Amino acid sequence: MRPPEPVTGPTGYLYPLGTPPTETRFSQTATLFFRGQQYERALELSLEGIADDPGNPVHYLLAGMSYLSLDDVPNAHEMFVEARRIYPAYELDIEPQREAAWGEAFNAGLAAYAEGDIPSTVDHWNDALLMYDLRPEAHRNLAGLLVTEGRYEEAIEVYRRAIDGLAKRPATVILTAEELRTRAEASVDLENQISSLLMFTDRYAEAEPLLRRRLAREPASVQVRTDLASALNELGREQEARAIYGTLLSEGGLEATQLFTLGVGLFRVEDYVGADQAFRQLIEVQPQSRDAWFNRANVLFAMEDWSALVDVGRRLLELDPLGENALLITARAYLENGDRDAAVEVLRQTEVLPIFLSDLRLRRAGVGTTVEGTVRGNLAEAGSSIDLLFTFFGDRGISVGTEVVTIEAPPEGESERFTVGFPGRALSYRYERVGTVPQP
Repeated sequence: MRPPEPVTGPTGYLYPLGTPPTETRFSQTATLFFRGQQYERALELSLEGIADDPGNPVHYLLAGMSYLSLDDVPNAHEMFVEARRIYPAYELDIEPQREAAWGEAFNAGLAAYAEGDIPSTVDHWNDALLMYDLRPEAHRNLAGLLVTEGRYEEAIEVYRRAIDGLAKRPATVILTAEELRTRAEASVDLENQISSLLMFTDRYAEAEPLLRRRLAREPASVQVRTDLASALNELGREQEARAIYGTLLSEGGLEATQLFTLGVGLFRVEDYVGADQAFRQLIEVQPQSRDAWFNRANVLFAMEDWSALVDVGRRLLELDPLGENALLITARAYLENGDRDAAVEVLRQTEVLPIFLSDLRLRRAGVGTTVEGTVRGNLAEAGSSIDLLFTFFGDRGISVGTEVVTIEAPPEGESERFTVGFPGRALSYRYERVGTVPQP
């Protein structure tokens, strides 16, 4: 009998010999039962074969196939791993089975998701990842779902596993140049997703190298440079952050969202002059933006520029009429500017307002927009209803629609969260009590 020879795969890879499979009475009988779709009996015989001859890879291969037919993906995976460890060339037999099982698990996850069964969806897509990681579709879907569930750490890990899988090459097919290019582009996109999640979860040290790689690919990107500056600032490297922010501000031509992010970043590194410039530019393109005026007011407050803050505060109160912070900032500006009567008059408003709004934040998700915030009870009777009209603005500060929200007043001094939804894309907003006349 000739000794076994190493196997060369379709890609030209020469597999180490390992221990080649040898048919036994267990494997032969298990194969017959498997072909007859009696998978439980095939599995029993395969496991008996492992116990009798643990160094023979054929039993592990048959056990993996049987487990897979019984929808036991984790055990199938373990058996396939062991079969390949003993006889590496088994990869050529196992890979097609893994990819087929991936397809079944992926589609099962889609079906479960369509039915709203999130736990089953996660389970199916995790099975897909375990069985075959050379395709990124299941990774993308699972990570996106985990993000919507607030499971950010898990999502980051899934994205990383996707990148690891894309770095591999199939054993049974040769990828074309176009396929290799597509995989490289997918890997870059997944890394961008990771960097965004790392920033969102305050993992700035991990985000920095990814952002620098992305910046090398997209040197003109305002978003990437802003994110990098923010990460550097959080890492205590204010000078580096300030240099990036300064360059961005000097370039001009920034969009509204970019100006807002830039202004916040400059404020955080205590470059108040630069932050004021950014928010003034933002106000020019979004004159009705409550957030632009509110943030500029905070910048002027930090600068102790009371004269300018009087005018800004007056305008802010038109856009944020229930904002307790807006009232207090404006009152302080009047007082420091020598107008005590005006300061007292503003403070009196805090005594007669039904509720206070604070922590307002605009968020965009897909084609929709929300404003989230906190309502605190004041003069209004607990449980009474207060109607507010939110006006949303798009490009160049043009109104794109309105939403009326009814807020139930909490007990005096107590706070609750509220959300206003708008089914369109908006860049800014203002609000007023229903029945009041908005200022131009």
